[in-house]
Amino acid sequence: MESERDASAVSVRRRTFGRSPALVVEWDFAVRGGTFGEHEADLFVAACADAAGTRTPLVTVLRSGGTRLQEGMQSLVGIPRAAIALQDLRAAGVPHIAVAAAPTTGGVWVSIGSHADLRVGVRGATVGFSGPRVIEAMTGTTLPADANTAESAALAGLLDDVVAADEVDGWVARALAALDAEPAPAPSPSPAPAPVPPAAPSRHGWDQVAHSRSTERPAGRDLAAALLTEPVALRGGDPSVAALVGRLSGRPAVVVALAGDRAGRVTVAGYRLLGRAAQLAGALDLALVTLVDTAGADPLPDSEREGIAPAIADAMSEVLACGGPTIAVVHGEGGSGGALAGAVCDAVAVTADGWFAALAPEGAAAALRRTPKEAADMMRVAPAELLADGFADAMAPGEPAKLREWLGAALDAARAVEPGIRLQQRRVHWSGPLRPHSSAVAGKIFPRHDQIPG
Repeated sequence: MESERDASAVSVRRRTFGRSPALVVEWDFAVRGGTFGEHEADLFVAACADAAGTRTPLVTVLRSGGTRLQEGMQSLVGIPRAAIALQDLRAAGVPHIAVAAAPTTGGVWVSIGSHADLRVGVRGATVGFSGPRVIEAMTGTTLPADANTAESAALAGLLDDVVAADEVDGWVARALAALDAEPAPAPSPSPAPAPVPPAAPSRHGWDQVAHSRSTERPAGRDLAAALLTEPVALRGGDPSVAALVGRLSGRPAVVVALAGDRAGRVTVAGYRLLGRAAQLAGALDLALVTLVDTAGADPLPDSEREGIAPAIADAMSEVLACGGPTIAVVHGEGGSGGALAGAVCDAVAVTADGWFAALAPEGAAAALRRTPKEAADMMRVAPAELLADGFADAMAPGEPAKLREWLGAALDAARAVEPGIRLQQRRVHWSGPLRPHSSAVAGKIFPRHDQIPG
């Protein structure tokens, strides 16, 4: 019989979740507290290599007290070993889903759980860098009952969801289905025609701003959910941005609403979520769709202290670097660089309710010492003006069902461009001054806006 000394706290097996195969690495807390020793690191590194080589999604089920202290540094170096193995898995474009069960702490949470592509916690589980007993011994501080739990990790944006133990398999099945890169079904011999986008409205400047602010339209988070089938949410540290992974007319996609609320302002946590979503889309070769309806970045002192400027820059860099096809849809307000972070895509579309400005008219009016109407008119914010100046590439329908069909066709056209060429074209487009259809990708995806039937 295997002794406890010889037993492994980690097991590796293959199984399916729904219809999706996976390689499962599971921790057993009954074996020395599920600690991660040198042998467990060997098994984990080999499992990652197997998953990468066979292109099988990796699911880690974590129940660990951290590294195996009695092994000293032989155990601790398992943290970078695991991190490098997961970097190789991501470089291979293979997804990793982590389940934080009870408990998930220490080096296993640091190197394996906290940066998985999608992360779910078991309700009531201890989840954190250190366990409450260790924290009390080291600092003399007793943690409150709601600290270092799956629930508190979710509120901080470290877990995407928290579910009961008997709901974990269903959640993982949905997540694997959403991330499945299997191509969309071939179109039928006589596919329905894609919806014809509307003509650009005749409104200009301030008239478009007033229209957008007064008309009914869905909030970004609701529009994102309407575009996807059985979406799985990516959670940030607050609700200022909403991000979902799912199937967009059969195509795997990440949809990010900047902002989650209608014309909301985006915080540092929101930009971090945008960056994470763009990274995920790029790593797994998923389409990235950004929905822009934001007054811009949160300008208040707390955001300045937290680093709002570098957060915007980092998020913009991630969107620019995303390896999958990217399309931005301006369906409401586009407020300055805070909105532009989500719009630097292969192509930019605008709906009849959308507008984009270097700064919201009220702020621009203060800077320019003019009225908001005069400022909006000067900045050429309306769809027809954005198209004529080369910022926008096309009109898109605003109704969710029609927008879904339209995006599917546009993403297929973008996907047809070789990835390296698409990235270079994106770089060229956003490296120079605006010119109508200066992006070769946009030219391939869309006809010229003045050739689109009204």
